Amino acid sequence: MQYDELMETALMKMEEKGALKRYTGKGAETGYAGRYNREIFKAFGFKFRMIDAVAADTSMTLFGRQFKTPVMCAALSGMTDITDEPLAKIAKGVSEAESLMWVGITNEEQFSSVLATGAPTVRIVKPFADMEKMYGEIRQAEDGGAFAVGTDIDFFFGGKVGERMFAPAAMGPKNSEELKELISATRLPFILKGVLSAEDARRAVDLGAGGIVVSNHGAAIIDFSAHPLEVLPEIKEAVGDKIPVFADSGFLRGSDIVKALALGADAVCVGKALIMGLAANESDGVREMVEILTEEVRRIMSVTGCPDLSSVDESILVRRNLFLQED
Repeated sequence: MQYDELMETALMKMEEKGALKRYTGKGAETGYAGRYNREIFKAFGFKFRMIDAVAADTSMTLFGRQFKTPVMCAALSGMTDITDEPLAKIAKGVSEAESLMWVGITNEEQFSSVLATGAPTVRIVKPFADMEKMYGEIRQAEDGGAFAVGTDIDFFFGGKVGERMFAPAAMGPKNSEELKELISATRLPFILKGVLSAEDARRAVDLGAGGIVVSNHGAAIIDFSAHPLEVLPEIKEAVGDKIPVFADSGFLRGSDIVKALALGADAVCVGKALIMGLAANESDGVREMVEILTEEVRRIMSVTGCPDLSSVDESILVRRNLFLQED
């Protein structure tokens, strides 16, 4: 299926199952941050650089392993209202597309089913107030064969959608020493997800993090949060090439992804688009969606004169003075 077909089919099937509202939320409180997560992409355009252009190569190496694409699965959870065994089905599609799977809240059985697909998988553990619970999930991930582990630092105080809070009592902020202990508790790369400032990015490097995800958690933390595109340049300047920088929050098309790559991301984690692929056509839909987005990235890189991912930088972009209009 094409992108529009996947999206239309997904929306129809999700509405039939009564699952549509859950996956089309607007974020915390007024929902401004949720809307801004999409509108911000309009503030950047692309320059053509066609003379001597070549067909681009989208492959990348991460933690010693090669991937076909910088389009990766976001750290997903739940989705049982869409289909049975959703995480395993997404992982199968991701594996077939030669990409990287990320997993959020899950249990040992679900996580094992993800790993059984052969997809290299990053396990993101929630920042539970109970540190022993975090250690237990990290050990479980490591013993099971995870590719990397990490935690959501942006979820220290729980999440918020509309006026509804999620799990604030179960979570707890972590100081530098506690994060350093978590990072030291595994031989795997440890990724801090939810970095949204150069200050936290520098501290992540100092603590020994193996990577960071620049994210506002899909606008589900606080309203009027910054978007990754706004802070990626300062974060990339802060960390350089010391650790890989990922981005997520609102990325739906290949053009969105290339803008993040140009501003400093090494790869982009996509959530909603892959969920739509799952809803439309199970594992095949996920694979199709990753392949579609990868081909969009390849085409834009080729047109902007970028033969490989290392050549994608801010020089391919133009900035536009656009602002989000209120409904």
